[in-house]
Amino acid sequence: MIHLVNGDVVGSKLGNLPGEVLVWREMYDFGPLSADISHINWISCRAAFFERKLAIPASLFIQNCVDQNQLLYEIPRETEIVLWFEHDRYDQTMLMYVLNELSKKECENLSMVTINEYEGIDSFYGLGQLSSQHLEGLFYKNKQPITDEQIKEAVSGWKAYTSKNPNDIEIWIASSKQELPFLKQALQSHLRYFPSVHTGLNEVEALVLKYLNTNTCPFVELFQAITVQKINDGIGDLYFAAMLNELMTGPSPLLEADGPLPSFQNPEPKARLKLTSYGLDVLNGQKYQIVAVEHDWWLGGVNFKEDYWFWNRNKLKKI
Repeated sequence: MIHLVNGDVVGSKLGNLPGEVLVWREMYDFGPLSADISHINWISCRAAFFERKLAIPASLFIQNCVDQNQLLYEIPRETEIVLWFEHDRYDQTMLMYVLNELSKKECENLSMVTINEYEGIDSFYGLGQLSSQHLEGLFYKNKQPITDEQIKEAVSGWKAYTSKNPNDIEIWIASSKQELPFLKQALQSHLRYFPSVHTGLNEVEALVLKYLNTNTCPFVELFQAITVQKINDGIGDLYFAAMLNELMTGPSPLLEADGPLPSFQNPEPKARLKLTSYGLDVLNGQKYQIVAVEHDWWLGGVNFKEDYWFWNRNKLKKI
């Protein structure tokens, strides 16, 4: 038996369960994506992006991807693989990828532990909040076989999510039968990461400007304030820092910081952030956040250097 989990914290708590633990270390809510990113060309493309945005050495990123893909490939088809994933956007994009890869192997014995709440925890972020005993209880009471229909939904969802045309996601959402209980919600949340046609800001960026309008604050405070409001997204601190860095670049930055934001090389800086005058004008509707022509950002399979897609609260629109 193999327990495939997102995060070392959860992985470290499963030691009393039968089988081995494989911690999957990747971010599929971030960086360049295509339907098949297991190819070395795509791994290298993603590695270069992660090095630019998060200061993760490209060689380390490539080695990790190659090693874990090889481990997954070498698991015998008949071995039971238990997937541990919660409800948020971060986990659900990883779940799609993993099931898409396992479908190629035609694995015969897949099961899953997946939840979006836990009794006694008011604000449930994820499995890492639970103790070893709680996780063991979930394994014996909540583990369920993964059906062919769920695999098909993950495969089709991954194809839509990584498409260059994000209208494919909207089509997928409209036709989803929710075989996987939290995937539709996660992809609906994903659409709100496209910039608004009205402001040029995505939903998280708008929350950041609103918070900083009344608070010049450290990164940690801002991160905590926003993630509480976006509890279903699974936003990581490095992802959040990369997003804020984008708001501090270009000819008209919206934010300023008195030091570097978190990165792989410097995970706990003490930077404080504040709005610029331009950021205040964007917040008040007097200016529009202009997306730079060479905006180095990806959402799913959409490369903003090539195409600009905007969200009007109901559907996506290409401009």
